[in-house]
Amino acid sequence: MNVTVSDKESGTITEYKIHFYRKTNGWYDEVRYDSHEIKRGRKILAPHLHMKLATPFKNPKEDEKELQRIIDGILPGLKEITR
Repeated sequence: MNVTVSDKESGTITEYKIHFYRKTNGWYDEVRYDSHEIKRGRKILAPHLHMKLATPFKNPKEDEKELQRIIDGILPGLKEITR
C-alpha cells in the first residue's frame, strides 16, 4: 500500500509512506517506509525504514545481504521523491 499526502492547492507531494504486509500463521511481517516523523507534536522530514518480521531468516548472513541490496536499491528513489 502506498500513501501520499499532497498539498491541496499545488498537488505537490508533502509526505510519503509505503507499507508492505505479509500474514504468516496469524503473525504479520511488516516493512514500512516513512518520509516524516512526529517530534514534539510536529511532522519533520526524517526518511526512515521500519521492519517487524515474524518470519525467521533462512540463512541470516545471506538474507541480511539480500535485504540490504533491496534497501540500497529502493532508498535513493524514495529520497528523491521527498526532496
